[in-house]
Amino acid sequence: MSLDATPVDPAGVSLTAGRLHLRPWEPADADAVRAACQDPEVQRWTTVPAPYGRTDAETYVGTHSPAQWRNGTGAPFAVLDATDGALLASVALMSIGDGLAEIGYWAAPAARGQGVVTEAVGVVCRWGFAARSLQRVTWLAEVGNAPSRRVAEKAGFTVEGTLRSYLPHRGRLVDAWIGALLAGDQPLR
Repeated sequence: MSLDATPVDPAGVSLTAGRLHLRPWEPADADAVRAACQDPEVQRWTTVPAPYGRTDAETYVGTHSPAQWRNGTGAPFAVLDATDGALLASVALMSIGDGLAEIGYWAAPAARGQGVVTEAVGVVCRWGFAARSLQRVTWLAEVGNAPSRRVAEKAGFTVEGTLRSYLPHRGRLVDAWIGALLAGDQPLR
């Protein structure tokens, strides 16, 4: 079993878990991504460009996301309402290689506080452990991003500590919380 990054055909990946449907991003998602990334909280806590324009969204869903799937280094998922197809969130495995990956996520404003991202993180981690043979998924967030920490902890991640001046954010290094979910741990079901 190789633990190196392996290309994945995104056309064959679709995960449905109750109220959620997760799939790779598609070019038609650009408007919904652009709208969600206008939110001040998404811009505050993530590395999306600010301001976030139509070209940024088109590049993400049409170029950046498919490239990660093709080269095996990432698995970015659109998290949709399984009933009406509305965009609820983004959850991505990033920097995949050697049995390791990082997880990143954001929620559209209307989906916050409903457990959507926590559920989606659990689904994506279980998929990563099974389909990608991951052994460890690392979570990083700027110190103070309490909503991200709550999601990680509820999804089964163990917070391991604080890394000083570690996370690049808008031209500076900020302190970061770090946590992990291991293949032998029990992610949210």
